[in-house]
Amino acid sequence: MRSFASIATIHDRWSVFSSWIKTEQGIKDMRDIEKAHLVAYAAHLNDRFERGEISPSTAQNYLSAVNRVMEIARGDRQVRVAPVAEGGLPKRSGIASSDRSVSEAAHQAAIGAVSERLGALLEVQRNFGLRFEESAKLDATRALKQAEKEGVVAIKDGTKGGRQRMVPITSNAQITALQRAAAIQDGRSMIPGNQTYREFRQEAYREIGRQPVNFHGERHHYAQERYRVLMGADSPIRAGVAHGRAHHEYLSKELGISVAQAKTLDQEIRAEIARELGHGRIDVTNSYLG
Repeated sequence: MRSFASIATIHDRWSVFSSWIKTEQGIKDMRDIEKAHLVAYAAHLNDRFERGEISPSTAQNYLSAVNRVMEIARGDRQVRVAPVAEGGLPKRSGIASSDRSVSEAAHQAAIGAVSERLGALLEVQRNFGLRFEESAKLDATRALKQAEKEGVVAIKDGTKGGRQRMVPITSNAQITALQRAAAIQDGRSMIPGNQTYREFRQEAYREIGRQPVNFHGERHHYAQERYRVLMGADSPIRAGVAHGRAHHEYLSKELGISVAQAKTLDQEIRAEIARELGHGRIDVTNSYLG
């Protein structure tokens, strides 16, 4: 039997979720909650973790509490999201031990199954490391012109804390992704001209909830690919080696440099990736790269 303290804790965490879903999703009746709403809540918790507001274990505990309440209320496990595998939350240690990026095969399968607009957003997220809100509020037409003229794209709408950041253009795939998005854009951003951001977000999360991928996994792909390009060797999660000393020794061997040099370079590249992802925290890259 759960202790009164445990029950009270679950109640408090459910209250936080209840307030969030009413405000952000417009859901007031528990019977209207779908799995897609829990996926969106996981993304919200991920953003809070990246801003340093909560720890990985706290993020998981909040989602686990919601899963438990939904299970009890419904009498089944149909509306629940596995915190790490489906919700994309960091492991409790904060260091990834498995690859949570969306594979090319899974990405292409999702592109073929979702709407054209959502497919364009997945492409932009994958090639620029954007959060869902950033990709939805992107003015792809402006971004394409800037990319072709300046070789960078300024990400400013939908960012956390309103902090603008520059993402460099390093591949033709990025230009192709922007071209595709610009061709679909029918307003000032990727949000349909006849919808509010909240309406579009609800629709998009409901749609992606039917696929074996999540938006955050596309950011994981960007981070891992950028690490490989900048370092010339794989991150711990891709190399299959442990975080820290073991990885520095791997880099030393692969690049022909000292372990000390490998450690310094690893930190520099993680800092750059943190800037490009928009959270600016090297420690958060552990949940992407291992």
